[in-house]
Amino acid sequence: MIWIPLVVAVPFLGAATLVVVGHALPRRASDVIGIAGAGTAVVLAAILLARVGAGTSVYWFGGWTPRAGSFPLGIAFAVDTFGATLALFVLTLVLAALVYSWRYMEETHHLYEVLMLLFGGAMAGFALSGDLFNMFVLFELMSVAAFALAAYNVEETTAIQGAFNFAVTNTLGALFVLTGIALVYGRTGSLNLAEIGRRLGSDGRHDGLVIVAFGLIVCGFLVKAAIVPFHFWLADAYAIAPAPVCLLFAAVMSDLGIYGIARVYWVAFDGVLGQFEDPLRDVLLGVGAVTAVLGAVMAVLQRHLKRLLAYATISDLGCFLIGVALLTPDGVAGTGAWVVAHGLAKGSLFLAGGILLVTKGSIDEIVLHGKGRDRRWSALAWAAAALALAGPPFLGTWPGHALVDDAATQLGRGWIPVLLAAVTIVSTAAIVRAGLRVFLGLGPRTDRLLSPEPDEAPPAQDEPPSLALMQAVAVTLAVASLALGAVTSLGAHAKEAAHRFTDGDAYRALVLDHTPLPPAPAAHWATSAQGVVWGLVCLAGSFALALGLLYRSRVVPAAVFRPLKAVHSGHVGDYVAWLTFGVAVIGGAFALALR
Repeated sequence: MIWIPLVVAVPFLGAATLVVVGHALPRRASDVIGIAGAGTAVVLAAILLARVGAGTSVYWFGGWTPRAGSFPLGIAFAVDTFGATLALFVLTLVLAALVYSWRYMEETHHLYEVLMLLFGGAMAGFALSGDLFNMFVLFELMSVAAFALAAYNVEETTAIQGAFNFAVTNTLGALFVLTGIALVYGRTGSLNLAEIGRRLGSDGRHDGLVIVAFGLIVCGFLVKAAIVPFHFWLADAYAIAPAPVCLLFAAVMSDLGIYGIARVYWVAFDGVLGQFEDPLRDVLLGVGAVTAVLGAVMAVLQRHLKRLLAYATISDLGCFLIGVALLTPDGVAGTGAWVVAHGLAKGSLFLAGGILLVTKGSIDEIVLHGKGRDRRWSALAWAAAALALAGPPFLGTWPGHALVDDAATQLGRGWIPVLLAAVTIVSTAAIVRAGLRVFLGLGPRTDRLLSPEPDEAPPAQDEPPSLALMQAVAVTLAVASLALGAVTSLGAHAKEAAHRFTDGDAYRALVLDHTPLPPAPAAHWATSAQGVVWGLVCLAGSFALALGLLYRSRVVPAAVFRPLKAVHSGHVGDYVAWLTFGVAVIGGAFALALR
């Protein structure tokens, strides 16, 4: 299928074109080329998803298609419904970010578009790749573009510091992944995910080399996903990146780390490590739970809106890891649906924050007290996105949340729905609190609980930005997030795609032996009373807690949170120390669980 490589090639070609001629073009011409490249890629990704349907398609580059049962020498893209949907989602967000950016940033604008197209193409390629080393290469290409985009406002010291922290920690994460890949290659002699899975499964040895390789790859992707204690870089990067860049960071970039863990486990390692499913599940659930709780608490302590949204994203990433860590198709289905709705909502919030920065000159919740009253469309986007994140029944993130709850209950993990509801309430309450203070002027003008952070300067512009266009993009994403939860067939489609995604045997047989996929089991999902109840609890709890945070009477002294704030020091040396500690602890837990 020629559509498969074009989904990645078109954004890359658009970026290459702008590198060559962008400096000589008028600004609006480079805008058109960037938007056209992203738009074409979105159309191609939509065609690819339609053609893949509920199955899986394999494309071998250069015609290096292996004969059945022979060793695969070529490089393959293996595209299933999850991968194709993720690629379409990524490229749609790139298009939205570029449309929003029309006249948002003027200086070296064509280079910004080059980086955005590279970023989007690399993320799409990562979602489609069937080769472990190519996944690493594409993730690092994405990371390099992300480092540069984070430091786009290069004249600001905070931008350089945040991008430096981002680059150092993620480069170390990449080193972990690369070392794990080298160990896997030494054992199997292959980099193709399907061949790795077949060789490890037929060998059946889960010795120290396999455990260390798996642990390093997982820890590397956990760094990319900003899971505790590897999360410190994320708030620094989000706080200094331009708003349209934060759209991609929060909506999909870190989620790809969790996708990478799921893809590698079910295709390459499930055959050899599947017998240790329960202890492996417990380790990942523990890490996800800590991340969800810490991110939610830190979100409440922020007054810098982008840092608040960043820590709320960390909490959500912990929830996504919990969904994948259940190691069941239903858990993966819920996580997939949750990721898309969350990405649209969180992206809308960052774009609304960008509008406040341009029009009011600040991104600080306290400074902006009541100043957003005249920004009605931004207020609408903020309210709709917050409502989507709260997950009321049949709206926003609710289907994904309910699917994960049901999957956890079926496994006898009754504490998971309680935890997910609690962290959703806390993180969403912080967002609602900020919206009430900024857009309605509610609450006091000071709050000792909130951490003071350096404010952000508005982007330099030669002409006024197109506020109507910016607001249209923000509102569209928020409404789309809400509407997604109302799609009644979403749960069943997600479950069907998840069964394909987690069927490692069928994947390997298709890629290596060209064996057609067996018929997918009939998937259906009926709304449960538990899901509706938890949705109502999250909705009511989020808004009640938000009002409590605004009008509390120092129920919790600010000093209680001082140690937690001190740990998030902003010093890259501290972050590297925590990263080293995290690898040792999680790696040790894997060694004990898989012995």
